[in-house]
Amino acid sequence: MKFGCFGTCRQLSLIKKAGFDSAELDFCELTAMDEMTYAGFCQEAYSSGLGLEVFSGLIPLTERFFSADFSLEYWLEHTKKGAARASRLGCTMIPFGAGKCRSIPEGYPVADAAAHIAHIVRSLCQVLMDFGILLVIEPLGPANSNYLNTLPEVADFLKLVDHPGCASMCDLRHMCRTEEPLSNIGQYKEIVRHAHIDDPRGDRRYFPGPDDGYDYLPYFQALHKAGYDGLVTVEATSIRQDFLTEAAFCAAYLRRLSEKSK
Repeated sequence: MKFGCFGTCRQLSLIKKAGFDSAELDFCELTAMDEMTYAGFCQEAYSSGLGLEVFSGLIPLTERFFSADFSLEYWLEHTKKGAARASRLGCTMIPFGAGKCRSIPEGYPVADAAAHIAHIVRSLCQVLMDFGILLVIEPLGPANSNYLNTLPEVADFLKLVDHPGCASMCDLRHMCRTEEPLSNIGQYKEIVRHAHIDDPRGDRRYFPGPDDGYDYLPYFQALHKAGYDGLVTVEATSIRQDFLTEAAFCAAYLRRLSEKSK
């Protein structure tokens, strides 16, 4: 099992110093760079020693799949440009949260909505597959989306998408919010290809720590029991005091939890 950390491109050195194996960066930040900036970032990324297997944030949360002005063609071109750049940095996977984007408008027929979302996802997968990148659907809690909230729901959705470049993942926060049993990680282990973690309490996402009062061990036990040996990324977007200090404590703590759960 390896450990990653969410961050911006400017935080690469901090993520490395903290002791993480990988940085999970923002896809749209990478895509928005001009060619000179991208070339410079590539040099920094190559020399960092960090893995960049996963990029998040494929489509901005301001987009709405059911809006009349949503342009799939535009976002497919966006995906193609970003995938070409990300793949050169070693990207093999992109989580697909996009909770508000994929939420179904009130009164919209669910079957029709599912087919519409599946078409979008299938189209994105086809573009990503050309670059050797897997799209992993993230089950989200009800505060983030009203569609695809649990692993069983995503498993059914994957049948509708029917594309080899599509799988799923798990996130401790969202499993807690939906009260989804951690045993589902093992039950659906064939589709779980990535994992996220943060302190799941409250609305702010903090680094997990040994003194924060939350028991993270069952999550790691469920991952190990399922035979999961991939990347576990910390999605901490809020800092209590200092990024590097908190990230370093977290990286060491997660490694201890992983060993203890075996």
